[in-house]
Amino acid sequence: MNFQLRYNLLITIFIIVTIAAMWLLMKGLSYAYEQLTRQEVAPPTDNEVVSQEMAYVEKIDQFALQEFGENQRLSHYVEAQVYYNFEQSPALLINPKVTTYDLQGESNYVLSAKRANYLDSGEVRFTGQVDVSSSDGMTHKMNTEELLVDTHTDDLVSHKKVTYLGENANIVSQGMQMKTKDNKMKLTGDTRINQDSGQKLLTQDLYIDQSNDQKHYYSDNQTTYLSTASKIIAQGMDMDMKSELTQLLGDVDILQASGSTIKSHDLLIDQAQGREIYKTDDKIHYQSSVADIRATGMYYDATRQKITFKGGVVGRYE
Repeated sequence: MNFQLRYNLLITIFIIVTIAAMWLLMKGLSYAYEQLTRQEVAPPTDNEVVSQEMAYVEKIDQFALQEFGENQRLSHYVEAQVYYNFEQSPALLINPKVTTYDLQGESNYVLSAKRANYLDSGEVRFTGQVDVSSSDGMTHKMNTEELLVDTHTDDLVSHKKVTYLGENANIVSQGMQMKTKDNKMKLTGDTRINQDSGQKLLTQDLYIDQSNDQKHYYSDNQTTYLSTASKIIAQGMDMDMKSELTQLLGDVDILQASGSTIKSHDLLIDQAQGREIYKTDDKIHYQSSVADIRATGMYYDATRQKITFKGGVVGRYE
């Protein structure tokens, strides 16, 4: 009887030790896999990226290339910290800078980023954050998956998502076009302006004009303005980021958080010094669950939720 008990006890101890050993082995394998995974997803350096893609056939430090247009006029100067050439892929530029020149041979635009590709067509394809600076002091900063510089026309084009870093806002669009000779940029497709103050504007095909020291954004497409106080739908927009004034154009519908509605035309939004004031001198029609008011002109302090109607006010209350 004692022998049987001892035998059962030994079997039990053996099973427990075996399970513990298997558990420790699984934990060890899991830890090793985690460490391996972390190493695999660690962001590679520029040199590691190059070696992982393929072996280059040519490397040039402090790369520089001049490109000439009509009448042997210098049109572009392409330079990079390092140039890698591959057999079957576009050349890679590390810390590239492209300078364009006007007809008088003066520096016009400078584009810089952390990396770019030099294509067989002569185009330069930037990726990541790109800084665009002009000789007159105008600057554009943007993040994009792809920005093509046409070395024949100087035009900048992107057909992929662009995040433009603007004045007191960032702007997200589906693409971008810019004719550098006109100092005007067009953010294409669905476009969202995220203001630092929290408001948003949704529109399409937004133009950015910074010529003559302007900070001017405008669109002729339907625009929706969103804030904690209101949702406003208009037929277009014209925004001056320096004065912090936004004109919502055409027929305007204001939908308040309370459920009240205001219909008007050409509404001015004043956001200077942290304000949010809606103004119009056009006819307005205010409707709520208890009132129906018509007037000519309005001053609406959205922060304080206070509305002043002007000019021949006619109201009906229930």
